[in-house]
Amino acid sequence: MHLSSFARLGLAAAVPLSSLVLFACGGGGSKKVAVDDWVDDLCDAAISFDKESDKAGEAFLSADFEDTKKAKAAFKESVEEQKKAQDDFRDDFNKIGQPDIDGGDKVVAAFKDQFKAHDKLTDDVAKAIAKIDDDDNFLEEFLKIADDFDTPDFREKLSEVAEDHDDVQDLIDKIDEDPGCSSVIFDQPGADDSAQEPTPTAKASRTAAAGKTATPSTGAPKTANEKWVAGVCTAMTGWVKDIEDAQVKLDKTLDTAADAKALKQALVDFMKTGQAETKNLQKDFSALKAPDVKDGAAIQKTLNDGAAQLVKVFDGLVADAEKVGTSSLAQTERDVTRLADGIGTAFADAGETFDKLDSFSADELDALFDSRPECQELK
Repeated sequence: MHLSSFARLGLAAAVPLSSLVLFACGGGGSKKVAVDDWVDDLCDAAISFDKESDKAGEAFLSADFEDTKKAKAAFKESVEEQKKAQDDFRDDFNKIGQPDIDGGDKVVAAFKDQFKAHDKLTDDVAKAIAKIDDDDNFLEEFLKIADDFDTPDFREKLSEVAEDHDDVQDLIDKIDEDPGCSSVIFDQPGADDSAQEPTPTAKASRTAAAGKTATPSTGAPKTANEKWVAGVCTAMTGWVKDIEDAQVKLDKTLDTAADAKALKQALVDFMKTGQAETKNLQKDFSALKAPDVKDGAAIQKTLNDGAAQLVKVFDGLVADAEKVGTSSLAQTERDVTRLADGIGTAFADAGETFDKLDSFSADELDALFDSRPECQELK
C-alpha cells in the first residue's frame, strides 16, 4: 500500500545526515574551499554522475517498446539504478564543502533543495509510468507523460541567490566554462543556451517527468478511513517539518560554534529535539483508530511498530551524541563520523518496518493517500 512509500519519503526528508557528514568531512564552519577548487570538485562529481546516470538508462533504452509490460519493467529497473546514481552524487557533493565566497552557504542550500526536487520528480515519473495500462501503446503514453514534465530550473534558482550575492554569479560563470559540467548541473550547456527548452528523452537518467497526479480532495475528513489517512499524513508532515526546522538550526550552529564543546552541545540538542518530536509522532499514531479495511488492525499495528522503532533510533542517537569527545576538534570529528556512519543504517532498519505495509492490499486507503490534501506535502 502507498503508506510505505510515504513513510520512506518522510524518513528520507528527516534523516539528519547531511549536516553531520559535512561537518565530519570538515564542512560547516571549518571547510570553506576556494571557489575554483570547489567548482572543479563539483564538476568531477557531476561528470561521474552523468556517466553513472547514462548507464542506468541502458536497460530502458534496450527495451522492446512494443511490449508495454516489459517496457514498464525495464523503466522501473532503470529508475532504481538512477536513484542509486543520484544518491552517489549527493554523497560526493556532501564531501566537497562550501565555496569560500559571499553566499556560499546559500549555494549549498540551493543544491540540496534541487536534489530534493529531482528526487520527487524521479518518484513522480516512476508512479506515472507504472500506471500505464499493459494494453496501451507504451511509447504514446510515455510521450504524453514526458510532455507534462517540468524539470526544476536550477539556473534560475541559483541566479536568484546571485541577486543578493555577486560572488555567486561568478561561480555560475565558472560552471558554464565547462559545457559538460554545465549540462549536468543546469540541464543545458552554458548560459547562452539557457533560453532553449529542454526536450524530453527516453533515458531514465533524464526522466524527471512529473506524472499526472490525483486531484486532492477538499473538505474535512468524514469517514473513518479519511480520518485515519488524514491523521497519518498530518502527523508525518508535522514530524518531518519539525526535524527539518531543527536541522536548519543545527546547520547555523555548526557554522558559528566556537569550539568542540559547542559543536557537541549542538548535536545533542538536535538529537534530543528529534527524540521528543518522534515520541510525539508515536503518540499521534497510537491515538488513531485502525482503518476500516481488511487487515485494518494489522496495518495499524505495523504503523505503531514503525514509530516505536523510530523512537529507539533517536534514543540511540541521543546516547551516541552525548558520548562525543571534546578533548580536541579532531576527536570530535572522529566521533561525529562514527555517529554519521550509523544514521543511515538505523533509519534504513526503521524503513524496513514500514515496508511491511506493502504486504497489505487496501485500494481505498491508497486512493485516499493520493487525494487527501493532508498528504500532498509528502509526495
